[in-house]
Parts: sequence; C-alpha cells; structure tokens
Amino acid sequence: MLTKDETARVLAHAHFAVEPGLTQVFRLLAAREDADAEPVKLLEVNAATVPTGVVPLHFDPLPGRGVLHPPVVVEVTPAECDQIRRGELALPGGWVVGDEIAAPAAAAGVA
Repeated sequence: MLTKDETARVLAHAHFAVEPGLTQVFRLLAAREDADAEPVKLLEVNAATVPTGVVPLHFDPLPGRGVLHPPVVVEVTPAECDQIRRGELALPGGWVVGDEIAAPAAAAGVA
C-alpha cells in the first residue's frame, strides 16, 4: 500500500503528464492527516485554468492503480495560489499548504 506521500506524488506526476498548464503541485494537509479516512489533498496551480476560488474536487480511490486513499484536488490560477499563500483566500477545514511536489523530469521539459 502506498503511503499518502507516495500517493500524492503518483497523482501529481500523472497530472503533470496530462495538464500542460500545470506549473506547481503542493500537498494540502489537515490537522488529522495521519488518519486513514483523511483524503490525499493536492493544490494544483494551473496557468491555463480560470479563477474560481477554492473548489475541492473529490474523487474515488483507484485501487487498481495503487491509490487507496480518496484524492481531493483544488485547482487554482497562479494568482489564486499567491492569495492562498498570503492568507487572502482561505482553504477549507483548516487545511494548510504543505510541501511542493516537483514535476517529473520529462514533464518539466528536461530530457
């Protein structure tokens, strides 16, 4: 079983591969992040999206791909990400921005 960090990395890398406007991905963390029922949450910064505020999109687990924790994705523009980082745009449920997940070398344009 993948850990939540591993699951987050797998999901982020898959999203980098199919979202050309994706510039950054961060983990979103909750107070009870260690609880099995807590989903894996990603903040995806996409230059090709439109500003809609913080809208968490909940997905079902994908056990066939090793994703056993339900993922939640929040896609924002770069400007919205800046607002979140400055505390001007709130995340739900006391979530906080965690570590950035780097794009895989191929998605980052490195040969």
